[in-house]
Amino acid sequence: MSFQDPLTLLQLAVQSLIRNESLSNSSLQDLPIHLFPPLFKEANTQRKSDLIKVLVAEWPYPCLPVGMLMNNPTLETYQAMLDGVDTWLRRKYCPRGQKLQVVDLRNVHVWKGHSPSTLKHRLEVVTELQLPQDEHQTQLLQWVEKRQASLQVCCVKLKIGTVAFHKVRSVLKMLQPQFIEELELNTVWSLSTLAKFVPYIRKMRNLHKMLLIRLFQGRTAINTEEQHVTKIISLFSDLSCLQHLTIKDVYFLHGHMKQLLRCLKTPLECLTISLCKFSQSDLDSFAQWSQSGLKHLYLRGLILTNVDFMPLEIFLESVAHTLQALKIKDCGMKDADLRGLLPVLSQCTQLTTINFVDNDFSIDALKDLLYHTANLSQLTKELYPAPKEVYDEFGYIQVEEFSQCCDELRNTLVSIRQFKSLCFKSTACYDCGKRYVHELETTLCECST
Repeated sequence: MSFQDPLTLLQLAVQSLIRNESLSNSSLQDLPIHLFPPLFKEANTQRKSDLIKVLVAEWPYPCLPVGMLMNNPTLETYQAMLDGVDTWLRRKYCPRGQKLQVVDLRNVHVWKGHSPSTLKHRLEVVTELQLPQDEHQTQLLQWVEKRQASLQVCCVKLKIGTVAFHKVRSVLKMLQPQFIEELELNTVWSLSTLAKFVPYIRKMRNLHKMLLIRLFQGRTAINTEEQHVTKIISLFSDLSCLQHLTIKDVYFLHGHMKQLLRCLKTPLECLTISLCKFSQSDLDSFAQWSQSGLKHLYLRGLILTNVDFMPLEIFLESVAHTLQALKIKDCGMKDADLRGLLPVLSQCTQLTTINFVDNDFSIDALKDLLYHTANLSQLTKELYPAPKEVYDEFGYIQVEEFSQCCDELRNTLVSIRQFKSLCFKSTACYDCGKRYVHELETTLCECST
């Protein structure tokens, strides 16, 4: 369901109705239904809590899109909305013959719906949750906890931050795990705590996107730790709908990449691995990974110095017909590593984004890279590192050399093909932390301006 912006006459009608403090259930029954959405928005803007409650109680549509109608509600107006929903939970008749079926708390313009409830008499509350929760979500969860017999909470996206495991578990008791499509774990939990959470993730059978960020390395016996790692990685074999996987700053991935890739039964669309310790055997596992549909590959901060990139070449060849974005940032790549990838890179004709920032390439190697992108007509965004010739012996940027080298590289690309977005970036300045950036012109860091 979507609502168009109201016309000027409608706005005038809404303003008139808002000024009418005597609006009640009975008067709203004769109101044209197309006035409800703009009237609801204006009531929220003017903090008319009583009117919000009445509007919800008489809502004429099967879906109440709270997230798009209430912009920055106060706790009072938010509670008024919940009180209005309570009216629907108590009543035995439906105004206008239409029953409220879904309360969508997300800020979305079109409600896509969910799988039919197994308990059809329950009202569905669609939401996204972030733990620890803010005041409004605390208010919502307290309201839900008292009405679980009458509600079905469909949490589509769940983000879990630094919060105690028992608090997460208490919230999960109110949710149906099969509705969770996105899960972000940024908890700084220990490996053993994450292992305790595995049974809950296994029940999220419709999980499409998972982000696993940061883990605390506690004091655990080697054998016990290996058992935890095996338990955590094995759960991926049960996530048959998983399409996007991000693993960031997770220490236990080292030496277990082959095991993880083997557990990914369904083709991924996007794989992101960053700030993880990586070995040659971990990189070797890519050559053995049967993954035909990957669209985005993002590797960052893996420090792949002195490793053989041949397995990555083999893997890129297997996804050359589907890969749309390739980002290998800050991985310690050298000229030889880049040149080994160039033949297969030229075959990735669906690429729209390429990013090699923060690697150690010479201007000649970068020119070779640009020549090998001649057939990549779909490219819309290109980010490359400034060549190593622009740095002095102490690692500081030489301004004149930076501008000259970047101009030379840009002119090289102009002679090969057209481009839409081209950027060369230096490493971060030692003094201010900013970068030198060259697009159509050079932007210096704060130290040089």
